[in-house]
Amino acid sequence: MTPGSRPPVSGNGFMAAALSAPGLAAITFMAGSLMVALSASGGLNGLGSALFNLIFLILIATVWGAIPSVVFGGLVLAAIRRIPWRGPPGVIVYLAGGLVAAGLYLLAGLGVARLSTGAAMLFAPWATPDLWSNNVPEAWGLVASLLLSGGAAGLIYAAFAKRG
Repeated sequence: MTPGSRPPVSGNGFMAAALSAPGLAAITFMAGSLMVALSASGGLNGLGSALFNLIFLILIATVWGAIPSVVFGGLVLAAIRRIPWRGPPGVIVYLAGGLVAAGLYLLAGLGVARLSTGAAMLFAPWATPDLWSNNVPEAWGLVASLLLSGGAAGLIYAAFAKRG
């Protein structure tokens, strides 16, 4: 890559990263919720149903979140490609890009939910007013899981981009 040229795009890497982000968000959110529940109850009583719910949630989140993930991830990747880099962008750039894409998705979901809860259900079903109005701890867990999944997706893409 010459100075000022655009980094190549890994189409397979982008799709792998974008499609894994919603499922990763569900995994991190449910894992955190499960850890809190286990520490509060002190037992493994509901582990079987919790695992079934986790698998079901991962499937739903991946299908429902695929389009927003591709859209917001694609916007950020396009912005990264427009910057005249001296060499290929590094892992930190793609990690930050994933975090920015997830942050943009969070802000867009919350903004649309303020205007119309029904419209928010189309691409951000987590943006329910009752979750956010009472400063529920799960809301902050949701923010963390979405941002972590965006960062993880950036790292996944960085691995594909590094290979070429």
